[in-house]
Amino acid sequence: MKKKNIALLSFLVAWAIVLTACLFDSSDSSLSSWLSDQGLPDSYKVQMLTVNDLTPVSAKTYAGNSVFAVESTMVFGSLAGLSHDVVFDFAFIDSSFLDEMSDADSAAAAIVLFVDKEFYNAKRFPQDSLPYKETLDLKLEWILDNGQKKSFIDSVGKVSVSDWAEELKEWKTDNSADTSYEISIGAKDSLVRFDLPAAFVEDMKKAGPACHLQLRISASEAKHVYRFYGPVSNYPPEFLMRSVSDTAVKRLPPFRASNIVVYDDFCEDCLVVRGGVLESLVVEYPSEKILESLSDFYGDAFPFDEGDSNDVRQAVVLAQLNLVRDDADGLNELGLPIQVVVGSFIDSLGEEVRRMEMYKVNRKQVAESGHPNMVFYDGDSLSLQVTYGLRDLINQAKNGRNFKMMVRLGYPVLQDKDSLYADYKTEDGDSVKVFFKYFDYARYDFGKTFSQPANLKLWLATKRGGEE
Repeated sequence: MKKKNIALLSFLVAWAIVLTACLFDSSDSSLSSWLSDQGLPDSYKVQMLTVNDLTPVSAKTYAGNSVFAVESTMVFGSLAGLSHDVVFDFAFIDSSFLDEMSDADSAAAAIVLFVDKEFYNAKRFPQDSLPYKETLDLKLEWILDNGQKKSFIDSVGKVSVSDWAEELKEWKTDNSADTSYEISIGAKDSLVRFDLPAAFVEDMKKAGPACHLQLRISASEAKHVYRFYGPVSNYPPEFLMRSVSDTAVKRLPPFRASNIVVYDDFCEDCLVVRGGVLESLVVEYPSEKILESLSDFYGDAFPFDEGDSNDVRQAVVLAQLNLVRDDADGLNELGLPIQVVVGSFIDSLGEEVRRMEMYKVNRKQVAESGHPNMVFYDGDSLSLQVTYGLRDLINQAKNGRNFKMMVRLGYPVLQDKDSLYADYKTEDGDSVKVFFKYFDYARYDFGKTFSQPANLKLWLATKRGGEE
C-alpha cells in the first residue's frame, strides 16, 4: 500500500471525534455518504463489525500507590478494606522552649486538623450522612531525630518529597503509643484536636535543640474516611506543644505530609478495584477470534503478512467493549455514579506501553440513559471504549499479541447526562461541574463483569475496492 494511503488513514483518525455521533447513530450506507460529503474519498468506507462472546484469558488486580504526597487536602481513617494513615514531617529549632518544656510537669502536645468544609458542605455530598460520630482507636508512631544547629534542619529540607515518600514505604520505628478519640464531624465543624499520649510527650521533653519529627497517625478500625485540609492550604494542620501553661504554646505547621495506604484485604485474583488509590485491573482477551471475525468480514487474511507486516488496510475509528455489570457487591460512600477509566496496552518500538483511552461521547445515548462507562448507576451494562488498543492490535497483529486493557475507578460523576464530559462554563458565565473533584474511596467487584462473555463493536475505515 502506498504512503498516500497511510497519510489519509492518519487524517481519518484526526476526524474521529467529529465522526463519533454519526458512527454511533447511523447505518453503514449513511456513514459512507457522510464521509463523501466531507470531501473524503468514496473508496473509503466506515463499517461496523461486532465480535461476540469474547472471554478473557487472564484478569489480575494490581495494588495502587502506597504513599501519596498531601497538598491541599488529605484523608484519614478506613474504608473498603483500606486504611489511610497520615504522616506529618516537622523540622524546627528552639532551644529555649524545649528547655522550658523539659522541666514542665504540665507539658502536653496535640495535633489539630481542620475539616475540609468544601467537601462536607458540597451540595452533592449526602448530607443525611452527617454528623459522623465514632470512637477512633488511634495508633501513633514517631521518629524523632535531634541535632544541634540550623544546618541539621536545612539538611532535612533538602530531602525531596519523592525521596521522602520512598523512605516512608519502609517505615520502621520502635516508638509507638495507642489512644482513643471521640470524633464528631458535622457540616459546620471547623477542627478536631488529637491530644497526643504521655509517651510521646516524654520523648519531646528530651528533644532539642534542633528537632526533626515524623509523626504517623492511623485509625485502621475507623468506620469512615475523614477529609481534612493539608499543609498547602489556608487551614494547614498544626502541631501544638505546651510547656508550663496554656499561654506557653508553640504552634508548628508540618512542612510536608503524606498519606500511607495500608491494604487490609488485597487479593490479586478477586478482581476488586478501589477508588482513589490508583488500584487497577488488567484484563487480557485472545486476539484469534477478533482476527477471524475480520477475515470473515473482509474476506482477507488476518493477520497481514506482507512487507513489514504493518496492516494499514483499515483503521479502527472507534472500538467499544460491551459487558454486563452488577453493582450488588460494590461499596461507595458518596452515592454518586463513578466513571471507569480505561487504558490499552500497545506496542511501541517493540516495547509494551500503556496508553490511556480517550472517551468519545454518544450524545443521543447519554441524553436518554446517561454515560455507559459508569458503575453505581442505573442499568446492568458497562461499555468501555478501547479504540487505541484495537487499532494497534489489528495494525500489528502479526506479532501474535493478545488484546490487553486496564480499568480503574475515576471520579464521581455529578452530571450523568451531560454530553461534554468535562467541566465548562455556559454562555452566561456559569460554571458547570460534571465531575466531583474528590475521589470516592469506593470498592467495586468486577468479578461478574469479566467472568462473562463480552461483545466488541468495531467501527472501521477501509479502502478496499478502490484504487491503490
